[in-house]
Amino acid sequence: MRKLHELKSSFAVIKDVRGRGLIIGMELSIEGADIVKECMNRGLLINCTGGNILRFVPPFIITERNIDTAVGILGEVLSSK
Repeated sequence: MRKLHELKSSFAVIKDVRGRGLIIGMELSIEGADIVKECMNRGLLINCTGGNILRFVPPFIITERNIDTAVGILGEVLSSK
């Protein structure tokens, strides 16, 4: 959550980050379908609900390194939008 909130402070398209446990949602001010596709092309599997909410549901065994990689990919994709 902390790293996603850091992304929020860097990208105006991120309206909110919320979650409970490992299920996290990121509300965007734009449609999220293209972001999901580009993340998938780079090896990050996320989905989009409601058109503008990115949903992260990582496995229980996720490591900090996995999280760093995922946030890095998401940051790169958002930078290109």
